[in-house]
Amino acid sequence: MAKKQSQWAQVGKRKVELSNLEKILFPEDEILKAEVIQYYLSVAPTILQHIKGRALTLIRFPDGIHGESFYQKNRPDWAPDWLEFVTLGKEKKDYIIATEPASLVWLANLASLELHQLHGRKPNFDCPDYMVFDLDPPEGYDFKKLVPIALQLKATIEAYGYTPFVKTTGGKGIHICCPIEPKWDFHTVFEAAEAIAKPFVEDLSSSVTLQIKKDARKGRVLVDIFRIRSGQSIVSPYSLRGRVGAPVSMPLTWDELTELTDPKIYSIKNAVDKLERDGDAWEGIDAYAVELHTHRKKKAAPKKLPPSKKHKSPEQLETYTKKRDFEKTPEPSGTKPDIAGNSFVVHRHHASRLHYDLRLEQDGVLKSWAVPKGLPPYPGVKRLAVQTEDHPMEYLTFDGRIPKGQYGAGEMWIYALGKYQITKDKKDGFYFRLSSKEISGEYRIHKMKDKEWLLERVDEPQVNYLKQTIEPMLSETAEKPPKSDDYIFEMKWDGIRALIVLEDGQITMRTRNHNDITNQFPELLDGNKAFRATNGLFDAEIVCLDDEGKPVFKRVINRMSSTGETNIQKLTRSNPAYCYIFDCLYLDGRSLIHEPLLKRKEWLRDAIRPETPYRISEFVDDGDALFEAAKLHTLEGIMAKQKTSKYFPAKRNDCWLKIKVRQTAEVVIIGYTKGKGERAVTFGALQIAERVGDALEYRGKVGTGFDDATVKDILKELKKVERIKKSTAVGKFVDANITTWLEPIVLMEVSYSKFTPDRMFREPVFVRLRPDLSVVD
Repeated sequence: MAKKQSQWAQVGKRKVELSNLEKILFPEDEILKAEVIQYYLSVAPTILQHIKGRALTLIRFPDGIHGESFYQKNRPDWAPDWLEFVTLGKEKKDYIIATEPASLVWLANLASLELHQLHGRKPNFDCPDYMVFDLDPPEGYDFKKLVPIALQLKATIEAYGYTPFVKTTGGKGIHICCPIEPKWDFHTVFEAAEAIAKPFVEDLSSSVTLQIKKDARKGRVLVDIFRIRSGQSIVSPYSLRGRVGAPVSMPLTWDELTELTDPKIYSIKNAVDKLERDGDAWEGIDAYAVELHTHRKKKAAPKKLPPSKKHKSPEQLETYTKKRDFEKTPEPSGTKPDIAGNSFVVHRHHASRLHYDLRLEQDGVLKSWAVPKGLPPYPGVKRLAVQTEDHPMEYLTFDGRIPKGQYGAGEMWIYALGKYQITKDKKDGFYFRLSSKEISGEYRIHKMKDKEWLLERVDEPQVNYLKQTIEPMLSETAEKPPKSDDYIFEMKWDGIRALIVLEDGQITMRTRNHNDITNQFPELLDGNKAFRATNGLFDAEIVCLDDEGKPVFKRVINRMSSTGETNIQKLTRSNPAYCYIFDCLYLDGRSLIHEPLLKRKEWLRDAIRPETPYRISEFVDDGDALFEAAKLHTLEGIMAKQKTSKYFPAKRNDCWLKIKVRQTAEVVIIGYTKGKGERAVTFGALQIAERVGDALEYRGKVGTGFDDATVKDILKELKKVERIKKSTAVGKFVDANITTWLEPIVLMEVSYSKFTPDRMFREPVFVRLRPDLSVVD
């Protein structure tokens, strides 16, 4: 018997013993146990949003996917004391509950490749919080035929007033989950699901069935609602499956499902990248919970009450009422009947000072706290929260301006709206989980004294926008502005593309190739003066302007490459920099990348203070006029952006179009030919290539556009580059026998008239070096 090899790893505040990390669990894919552990650790922030508080059934594969596997429901006797569990069922089994990344690491170390969740969540284990419809096709069934059935079932479910969410099972099927309020037992929920499934199956009886026995299905797809039973489970979102390829049960948007032809494309190899790139398709699923359609009461139309200063209100709202004149303020008066629930709202409130208001529904009112610096972005950051008067339930949807002279005068924007759940009560506070399309996370609020509380985030976000390296969104090119009302248009600033990180007033600036250029631009570092925000991530262009207000690329590159504190300070006066911000990815505790562009522009405008070196990149609706203006003033070009588009980090996307006044390309120098005459000691022409996907495609030689100063600058850069025997670029080289080949490191920009038939640039002219870019951009 092979000797067990183990080691200890620190995971958060826990020490976890790991063993046999090099054991291969997926032989065909050569995936080690260490990689499985790393996968679950990587998706922990998101998978825990869905399984924390749920009893888990494990499927273990200690000898790999082709060895013996078994279900495990009982917590092992030798499990660590910190591993949470709950005793459920007639057999009194101790089900494990994953509460933190260390839980997942411990389970993965047992080769628990598959995590299956029960449908109830702490403390309501006997009341499911979703209905599940499992579309189970027969073996060999074409997945492309299953998708239309799922879409038809989606439409049917929506007609009953539910919001269906979809995921692949990691196998051949599809799970559709509909969040519901956890008020009813399993039998009641099953009957509600059956009331939806029966007429659906009757209408499509030739292709779907409710027959659980395989021989009675006759090649039809089973609409399995029989999992809605106590002790039954479904594979958890983002769980691996113990099958060849290491597939993942992947949550998808309905648009993504429509385009999906093979669910096996989502696996351990790409699931984390997809999650970090596209976000969680099930983000805030709990916020969409509704009553069962079989138990909904018809709501009476609300009575319209005349304005009155003497209206009746609950005792909890007396302080709120005394502070307001409801004949002058549009705020709700609190006259609506209240229904017990678990809603929350966060407001961004421009009162005498900008702050955020956290409001949690309790006892028919909204318990409220003013949070001056906004929600904490990640664990370890604590925020002061001052408890204010209770607010009426109607404040959940209040969004507007409180008039000057009234209490709390100023703009009040809904920042996040959804459902919350108290996950743990403490002596002087409680833990709670927020679930909404804007924010999903777990927090702790702790009373210090009087009305002062301390708010902190408990769980790690899947993407930490303030600490992780975020890749900017990239554009496609177009020859002229699109003729469509779907676009807005703005200038293409001729400067250094940079992502600006604001964290508690401190600013960090990084270029597209991840160079930290913060120290090069001290005039841009006063975050408190420039922003109406505590934390943020902004997409921008840093420029230096000439006397006419036009950006000059060479000037800003000079600033970027300058060294020495005294010299840099001198340049801030003689050649000041400005930062034109055109997008906002993250603001004070929540991501904005899934908001439509125009909404992000609103948040951006609200976050930038006037009269600082930071400026908003303005936009117009008339692309043709802006493009003609760019031509007239010899500017670089314009950008066209779809109004409803999301922000896609690291993606080149046709939602953004770059329309240049002159046709240019960013290329890499792959070599140079020997010069003649005055250029005999430098170079004759530069051999260039353009990156297309993963390949470098040869584009020919460029020998014009240089002045003496530029030649010296280029030669200085080329001397830093290693010589090689043969270029890695693809194509038929010109003058290869008289070329000195170089590592493809130095980037530059060229203009050209068009492509030749063999994909070379015709009439290429050097424009400038691009030290601000990376060869992989």
